[in-house]
Amino acid sequence: MTFESILIQKRDRVPENIHQKFGLTSNPFPKSGMANINEPTEISYILSAINNEIVDKTARYVADSLYSVDNTENGKLVGTITGDYGVGKTQLLLFIRALILKYDKNSFIVYINNPGAKISELIDVIIDNIGKEQFKKYLWGRIIDEIQNSLEYRELLVECLGPNLFSKNPLDLKYWINHKSFLNDLISQAKDRIKLKELNNILKKIILDVLSKRNDEVIAQYFYYLISEDLGVNMAWSTLVSGVGLYTGKNSVKLLNAIISILREQGYRRVYFLIDEFEDITSVRLTKREVDNYSYNLRTLMDEERSWCMLIAMTSGALKNLNSFSPPLFDRITERKIEISRLSDEEAKLVLINHLNLVRKSSDSLFPFTDGLVTYLNLENNGIPRLFLKHLYFLIEKATECSECEQISEEFAKRVINGSNDL
Repeated sequence: MTFESILIQKRDRVPENIHQKFGLTSNPFPKSGMANINEPTEISYILSAINNEIVDKTARYVADSLYSVDNTENGKLVGTITGDYGVGKTQLLLFIRALILKYDKNSFIVYINNPGAKISELIDVIIDNIGKEQFKKYLWGRIIDEIQNSLEYRELLVECLGPNLFSKNPLDLKYWINHKSFLNDLISQAKDRIKLKELNNILKKIILDVLSKRNDEVIAQYFYYLISEDLGVNMAWSTLVSGVGLYTGKNSVKLLNAIISILREQGYRRVYFLIDEFEDITSVRLTKREVDNYSYNLRTLMDEERSWCMLIAMTSGALKNLNSFSPPLFDRITERKIEISRLSDEEAKLVLINHLNLVRKSSDSLFPFTDGLVTYLNLENNGIPRLFLKHLYFLIEKATECSECEQISEEFAKRVINGSNDL
């Protein structure tokens, strides 16, 4: 057969909904077997933890972190999810994210897929999660509020732009809709380049003064550079994050604390950092000095700031290595420990049913899979969910090509997995 004839034959054999024969709207299993970090929270919630001990520890972590005394002295809770590769650490993190949001919409959650080699990389991910424009809006809100309440700041602006500057407009951010319209209003009254330069210098002085009231000079400068593009000052992100002398370990911790404070000002009662793949910190790609610096800075952050919660996912082997590299950090991150074991046959059935229920009317049925298939497949994959789900995806796709296949049995799986084309 020609290449083209094979494609046409395959196309003509595929019905519009190839999964309908099994009562499914689509294939619910991840092709790679891996959790989708971008999945909607309602899906994460359906794909909940199925082991009773894990359910209990997960519920207690979320409950104790959400309902602790609401102040900066009692808001911190740190824990670790651990287990072998592929056992579902990422999926559990996503479920916890969904659980927190279900019970407290005023929690701000930062999911970090890889913490990087430096605390500074973690900070960059946090700002990306907030949204750079949104974070700038928070900063401008603070600045304009201070201008509104300060005669000194208003007089500086009037001296630059004239006595009628605020005669028509109330100094209220709501009047201008956003900080950009406020800046446009000021800039439009600067008649020439000399006056515009003078205005920029005055705004810089005011901004740094405002930001320095709650932060030290280095952090204030960082925040100024972050919003400076709104004033027409172009600065590359790489220069911003590395060129202002900020990212020493001590300053990184200060900056992260300042970001958390700003989030809390916006009404977020809890801030969560969910950090996945933390095992990279103990990998050979980092030198001992880099690991020591990272662990020291993370310990400092944990000791100095108590208004956030952190949950770290890493392999059991990496957690053991971390204990040898940095026992003090190990002690801090295992304040709560959730260990995921491999699937029993009954747990494998629950995982399968949860996924099927994503694309059918909710049911406890294993259909189109047989009981024997689940036992066989779980044994073949040594109880590792990632491999189990990957095979389920493959079997569903193969079964849709078989016109006589009404169920997916152990015998069918053996033929398909062993490479037989006789379907």
